Amino acid sequence: MQNLDYTTIDTIGLVMGLFSVFIGIKYPDWDFKLKLKHRSILTHSPLITFFFIYIYLNKQGGFLGFGGEKEIGFRYFIMGFSIGMGIHFLYDLFPKGWKGSALLHVPILNRKIKKWGSIILFLLFTLISLVIGIRLSNSIEETILFLILGLLLLGLNRRKEGKIIRPTGSFLLLFIGIACYIDPEFYRFLIKNIESLWVVGEAGVKLVFTLIS
Repeated sequence: MQNLDYTTIDTIGLVMGLFSVFIGIKYPDWDFKLKLKHRSILTHSPLITFFFIYIYLNKQGGFLGFGGEKEIGFRYFIMGFSIGMGIHFLYDLFPKGWKGSALLHVPILNRKIKKWGSIILFLLFTLISLVIGIRLSNSIEETILFLILGLLLLGLNRRKEGKIIRPTGSFLLLFIGIACYIDPEFYRFLIKNIESLWVVGEAGVKLVFTLIS
């Protein structure tokens, strides 16, 4: 397998990424705290991520006092937050039934979006969130790190959500597909090391589910 250098990953960024993944998956359900209807499109969409991107692109990247350079901390925060949100939207794509609180709600109109409209939007929001998270990666090592964090998050939420196969399978397909499309170097790495990665990935998945079961 091609050697990877994980020492290039910023330590503060790693902590911020790990922290933000967990914040990202929880944020959409803050609609309760904000006195909004459940599945409000204000929180169940990448709107806040776009705000973070705006701040990042305007070079105001010092986050919570961690450095003045935009590359330190904040980029990792957005990556983790976006991927966490994307995973939340994936869970929302597999409800027990497409009615009531499973549907997206538009506060201004005070109306629910119908089944297929909600499905299309949730899928779109999932793709946007994952694209943002992966697009901000500067290396194969960072991409793989956030893939692992995403899988860890899915494993840890298995009991709470009561579902694991469809969200995890969807996440893997979407994440790897988007990463290969965005970064040709990641695609070449994947093809070159597919057999070794399969063995390592299988062992990793077994280990994670053994630890959380």
